[in-house]
Amino acid sequence: MFFDEIIHGTQYYRSPTPLPEEWEGDIAKIGEYNLDTFQIRINWRWNERVEGVYDFSDVDRLMELAEKYNRKVIIKFLLECAPQYVFDKYEGTRIGPRGEQLRGGSHGAFYGGWRPCFTNPHVQAAAKRFVEKVAERYAGRKNLILWNAWNEIRNRPVEDCFCKYCRAGYGKYLQKKFGTVEKMNAFYGTAEDSFETIALPAMPHGYWDIYEFKKYKGSAELHDWLRFVYDGIRKYDKERPIMAHVGFTSAFQLSISDVCDDYEVSKAVDFWGTSVPCDTEMRTHEQRLDFMMLHDFLRSVDKNYFIHEIYPGLGMFKYKYDTPFDMEFKTYASLAGGAKGIVYWQYRAERLGHEQDCAGLVRMDGSPRPVLQTVSDFGADLKKNMQYLAGAEVKDAEVAIVFDFNSMLLSEIEDACGADFSFEFANPQFYYRNAHAGMYRLLRNKDYAVDYVSASRPEEFTKYKVLYFPYYTMLDPQIVSYLEAFVAGGGTVIADEGFGMRQMNTWMQPYDIDCGQLFTSRMKERRFVCEDFAEIDGALVRIRPYRTHYRHKGGETVATWRDGSSAVQKFELGKGKIYLFGFSIGYSYYETNDKRLADFAEKIITEAGACKNKLSETLGGIYEKRLQSDKYEIIHLFNNSDEEKSFDVEKPIIAFGGHGELKDGKAIVPKMSMGYFVVEK
Repeated sequence: MFFDEIIHGTQYYRSPTPLPEEWEGDIAKIGEYNLDTFQIRINWRWNERVEGVYDFSDVDRLMELAEKYNRKVIIKFLLECAPQYVFDKYEGTRIGPRGEQLRGGSHGAFYGGWRPCFTNPHVQAAAKRFVEKVAERYAGRKNLILWNAWNEIRNRPVEDCFCKYCRAGYGKYLQKKFGTVEKMNAFYGTAEDSFETIALPAMPHGYWDIYEFKKYKGSAELHDWLRFVYDGIRKYDKERPIMAHVGFTSAFQLSISDVCDDYEVSKAVDFWGTSVPCDTEMRTHEQRLDFMMLHDFLRSVDKNYFIHEIYPGLGMFKYKYDTPFDMEFKTYASLAGGAKGIVYWQYRAERLGHEQDCAGLVRMDGSPRPVLQTVSDFGADLKKNMQYLAGAEVKDAEVAIVFDFNSMLLSEIEDACGADFSFEFANPQFYYRNAHAGMYRLLRNKDYAVDYVSASRPEEFTKYKVLYFPYYTMLDPQIVSYLEAFVAGGGTVIADEGFGMRQMNTWMQPYDIDCGQLFTSRMKERRFVCEDFAEIDGALVRIRPYRTHYRHKGGETVATWRDGSSAVQKFELGKGKIYLFGFSIGYSYYETNDKRLADFAEKIITEAGACKNKLSETLGGIYEKRLQSDKYEIIHLFNNSDEEKSFDVEKPIIAFGGHGELKDGKAIVPKMSMGYFVVEK
């Protein structure tokens, strides 16, 4: 952990708002609401309008006010707001696939100059000079606690960017990966002349080229962008942590138009964070589970993660503002999910661009919104129990969802293939996202704790009793030995249809799916279905989105199609089992919420020996999360039912927080509220 306490703060300044005459009053007042930290976004276009001429008078004044009122400061770079000279002098304009210029424009979040191509070495050099000027100027400020290198780093849209520098960068990426163009051609079956003249994708239909291009754009390139900022800061600040946060984290990614591989890009900085890419309102069970899923996923990327933009409602004359309940659920779910920092977007509601009236703990005129008291109460609770909360980690689950960025990207490319030769989305199923999200809901609804684990870290598989693979279409041969050891040692694998359907070069296997000692099956037929049924435990259950018929070598049929052929086959190896589905259990549950699918999964998981949460009744509105430190266990209980609930906690309670109470030795949580209870381990 990088800090001795959980950071509780708010975004404050993004030029040109709030206005200078509002600064001192706001910064003086945020402490009254138990916010000890505020963030300044330093806008490149604003602070270096003319090349080499820097004006940091606004930041200087804000730093002075931070010191005057003893506020901690996070400095975040807004490099995507580039000065005009970057476009005019250094040809920084991005180029689309047909040669069109994607000129830097003005966006509500990026007020002017959005955005140049940072793979252009001249643009990158200019940006790094700016970063170094900022770092040199403020590295000595005692109130500065953290650098945020990039706001919502991501690659968007699909075709961003096709300039000559990106083509060269793409070629170097492929050369590093394959060594020679002959090896690449042999791997992909292509006919490229050299890495210097590599063709850029014009459509998604060939799969391999858009796959590699988006791997480059959403992983290697973003990593390199973050790294030049990181190095520029480190030149002058050797001690403070440097983070970055993603906008549309991989767990919620729906299409190849907005890509970031959290697992790889996060390696460029000290720790990671995210904005909130799901609903701000917490009024439905599904909304609440999605928000908790966000935390369970981010923790698999980095256990020191920040939830960097909790919105008090989006506003913009289109959306509702959060109620105090919405905000309370999000703050305590972040705490229970293991977040090491909570930052709100933002203190004052925005007044410009398409984000007009957006968010804001206070309104544009500074008057408080109802959620501000909720934030203040949460901050006070943090301070009261920080000795227990700081440094606590989420207790490991026994069931994990294996997340594979490669398979997710292929799934998105499959969705993007239309009848015309373009990057438009013809028939998006959101297969990968809905599959893993559906399984998360299923498991939580059955009261299991859930972790995520990256397919790129197979050495972590042995921590769990059950692994679920959502549409793991690209079976990396290197992972097979880990799976064999996991299953032979007593583990259970639940695999969606399409498991191992593709080789690592994106080509389909010639029907035979060979998974080492685990199983061998032959794909007879695979069809997209709007509706079909599998017979599970004597009942017909609706399945989506593909129906796959396999011919299996060995194993036992545990569910069938209506013609009696295998819909789910169980294989055994050593002490464990693997279940190969002819459909996606996660996606089907996401679409149908069918209890019979959940009961079927529960039987498999129970047989594997995985235990449920002790106190939760998720479908009844009672959610449970547990954190632990060397000395303490913290039991978080969310009561979203319409009556007060009491709980028999295993050990004597030594402290409690939120709306939790201790009455006659029982833990009490009022209706529609959250509480946590500290016990000694």
